[in-house]
Amino acid sequence: MKKATLILLIISMVLTTGCWDMLEVDQRIYPYTAGYDLLDKEKEIYNITFSYPNLTALGKNAVSEDLANIKTIEAENIFEAMHNISTELQYSFYFKHLKAIILSEEVALQEKLMRETVDGIFRDFTANKNLEMLLVKGSARQVLEAVKNTARIQAVEGVLNSMLENLQKSALFTPKKLGEFIFDMDICGTSVIPIVQAKEDGVEISGGAVFKDYKLVGYITGTQNRDIAYLRNEIDNFSYTTKYKGNEITLMLTDISSKPKLIEATDKIKIKMEVKLEAHIHSYIIGKEYQINTKEILKDIENQIAKEHQAQFKNTIGLFQKEYKADILEIGDYLYKFHPKLWKKVKEDWDKIYPEIEIDFDVEVAIRRRGLTK
Repeated sequence: MKKATLILLIISMVLTTGCWDMLEVDQRIYPYTAGYDLLDKEKEIYNITFSYPNLTALGKNAVSEDLANIKTIEAENIFEAMHNISTELQYSFYFKHLKAIILSEEVALQEKLMRETVDGIFRDFTANKNLEMLLVKGSARQVLEAVKNTARIQAVEGVLNSMLENLQKSALFTPKKLGEFIFDMDICGTSVIPIVQAKEDGVEISGGAVFKDYKLVGYITGTQNRDIAYLRNEIDNFSYTTKYKGNEITLMLTDISSKPKLIEATDKIKIKMEVKLEAHIHSYIIGKEYQINTKEILKDIENQIAKEHQAQFKNTIGLFQKEYKADILEIGDYLYKFHPKLWKKVKEDWDKIYPEIEIDFDVEVAIRRRGLTK
């Protein structure tokens, strides 16, 4: 009797179990990028543009050549846009696969709009929390149009997401995910997101937009972004070219590490950033008179590169201190963790104190290999 009951229960489970809310893959729209352009500042209305794969262009029996579709809708937020756009499309949007958002400069300059935009996406359970953030100085829609027209568009994941994966290890921009951006705002109130711009043959990502307390306060170049990436331990290697005795020398900088150290805290806070760079020589100039064959020559090159980086770091961090007043190196968080008594004294006035602290750079360069040519 017990066996018969058990068998009936197993059979009933098999027969009554099913996916009652199942939808076929081709019955959903999977946007991979959303662009925000400010339409009405007072009413806080956006032009929100979505790019999504054109499924009719995929497969053996493709009926379209356009790999992506672009659609723009007026709305107060991305979720209203999702509902409004449903009246114009056959299927509903599924935001779990959203890969990136592009914010126009007009949106980024408004702290309230930035907070609302970021909060809305991060709070909703259907949205992807690991989506990448980008800023454009012009129109977000123009960038998406440029992406659509580029020959190297990825039909499923999108060209912007492919570039932001940064497999080429570029230091001219640093990808920033939504969750990382919010974490930066909570810890030090400062973050940098990549800048994207439309070009004739596609798009380019380089440099960064500096945010303080959810508001755009300025920009940095690709070279300045590289300096910040060094000091925040966000890159592992980078190709560096300079002049040595009138000739170009290129080195691959590897094993990059940086950490702050409190030097003085009595009259004025002094911080020393200890930076270590290992390198190997990529190219120099061949010839008997250009040999790199002694420790003295290697040491001379190391010292030159160290001095160049010290000057670059000083200029870049000076910009953040004096102009943007943004604690990009998270010095406040360092004091909170390792010098809590000092932090307790300065935390209330940190925005005023930070621009006046002294930050020095101790750069140590070690060339480990000089290549096969002697």
